[in-house]
Amino acid sequence: MKKLVFLGILLMSAAIAHAYSSTIAIQTDKNSSMQVYVNGKLYNQQPGNFVRIKSNPGLFKLQVKVLNPFDKEWYMIRKDVRVEKGFEFYYKVEFVEGQRPELKAIRRYPVYTHYFLNPALYYKHPTS
Repeated sequence: MKKLVFLGILLMSAAIAHAYSSTIAIQTDKNSSMQVYVNGKLYNQQPGNFVRIKSNPGLFKLQVKVLNPFDKEWYMIRKDVRVEKGFEFYYKVEFVEGQRPELKAIRRYPVYTHYFLNPALYYKHPTS
């Protein structure tokens, strides 16, 4: 009986831990392409303009190799990113003519599975 209860608790904790996954999303312009490295590991073999990475919460070293559409040169952008549980962190590569591209944080969205745990994150109603 004790083993069965322990197994049930173990399965429930694994399901709850999965609900707290986090995501990093990076986007560039349509006429540019990029490759994304997280902690030194390449995540997209084929260069594209959007990458979404599912991960656990923590501190990550992002490196984005991006093709600048203005001067047609590849640039490496480095940024340390702290990811919290239950959220998708959305970043965009911004280009300015004559300057190096920058990786800017746009928004953070709650992950869909987090909705069932705290619906107040999605619906903000004024209190009266």
